[in-house]
Amino acid sequence: MDLLNKFKEYNKKEVLFKNEDNILLGVSGGPDSLTMLNLFLRIKKIYNLNIVVFHLNHKFREEAGEEAVYVKSICQKSNIPVIIKEYDVPALIKREALSPEEAARKIRFSLMQKEARNYNISKIALAHNKDDLVETILLHMFRGTGLKGLSGIDPVTEINGIKIIHPLLNTSRYEIEQYCQEYDLEPRFDKSNESTIYTRNKIRLDIIPYLEKNINPGLKDVMFNMSELIRKENSFMSNLTKDFISEILIEEGNNLIRVDIIKLKDSPEVLRMRAIQKVIYKLKDKEVNVYNNHLKLIGDLIFTGNTGNMLDLPDDIKVKKSYDSLIFTKGNIEINFIKFDKVMEIPGKIIIANNQKLESSLLSPDKDWEKNKLNPNICFFDIEEVSLPIRVRNRKDGDRFIPLGMSGFKKVKDFFIDEKLPLEQRDMVPVITDKNDKIIWLAGLRMDERVKITDKTNKIGKIIYKNRRKKYE
Repeated sequence: MDLLNKFKEYNKKEVLFKNEDNILLGVSGGPDSLTMLNLFLRIKKIYNLNIVVFHLNHKFREEAGEEAVYVKSICQKSNIPVIIKEYDVPALIKREALSPEEAARKIRFSLMQKEARNYNISKIALAHNKDDLVETILLHMFRGTGLKGLSGIDPVTEINGIKIIHPLLNTSRYEIEQYCQEYDLEPRFDKSNESTIYTRNKIRLDIIPYLEKNINPGLKDVMFNMSELIRKENSFMSNLTKDFISEILIEEGNNLIRVDIIKLKDSPEVLRMRAIQKVIYKLKDKEVNVYNNHLKLIGDLIFTGNTGNMLDLPDDIKVKKSYDSLIFTKGNIEINFIKFDKVMEIPGKIIIANNQKLESSLLSPDKDWEKNKLNPNICFFDIEEVSLPIRVRNRKDGDRFIPLGMSGFKKVKDFFIDEKLPLEQRDMVPVITDKNDKIIWLAGLRMDERVKITDKTNKIGKIIYKNRRKKYE
């Protein structure tokens, strides 16, 4: 199969682009990106594509300026828009102590995202090939990785609403070089790619040739097939993790996520660790490595830590154990509450702070209410034992009530402690009272013994408590 058909077939398989797509192509002037550009130009009319080329001069080498001029001339001859940018990446390396590859990738992607939005483009095409995929997998293996790392480079990823596509990922470097010769492309070569001072270059120039010669001459094809299989398995596990997080999620707010520690303990270790990673990704707003030693520390906190114990992780992430929950925060966040004090009509509905909602109604004693009497989020009470109107407020100092099933008063503060309710949640609990401030119900927890349904009850009040948590994506 010639490379053009291979290019189209890979697109069909992975759904990289479709008719009338707007695509920003990252073109350095090397053989990979020139081949990608040439292939897109050949199919441009077939798919009615709108193509824009992006080139970045990293200022690593003296000849970089000439490469920018060369890319611009190709685009002008092909009558396609081109964006040429310069950035002093060596200065960034010194400033932020980044590796050359990491710094170049960071700036290139940041600028490409910006230009994609300027041109209303939703896809960025990068020219990574099969050899790059193999190098990436080996690099991850040597550093230690999981399924995500072993999958190498995904054909399609989405970051901040922009899809990143790799249409040459199934194409070897040899095929690309042959294509350049066949179509008289004149790529520019980066001499730094031949230097073994960089780890990736050592893998490409020394390790892979050794493995192909002594272990398996078909190494690249084998690893490409392996990456596809692992990618599918990783996708399956990611979906399981997403569902699991929805189960354990207690609260999600600005720079705070709280999860159920009991369910974490009862889950398989691999699912637990993946969920923790995803929560941290969510707080960091990016998918980065979470090191094994940090995962182990969080695991120790879950199983052997005491309430109040806290971990400080990189990027200002903190993990705190609080009774039956694990709290992840970013930055110096204070967990505040919003004060509320509202009247609730019967029947009626009110929305109060912290994503909470209450609905009230009237029932007659002959209604089949008992089937729901054990639901902690529904309160059935004798309405003739309270003085209307009903109010909903935060707790306050000195609050006392008689918990259902008990005969004497108990301070609400002591009740919360006995129930092991985290300190930061106590001010969020809606306290339902009557006109005279007699507590009817601590919503979602316990009603008062004095207002329970008895044989003498003529009218039943019903209150439903809904704590509307944000869905984890």
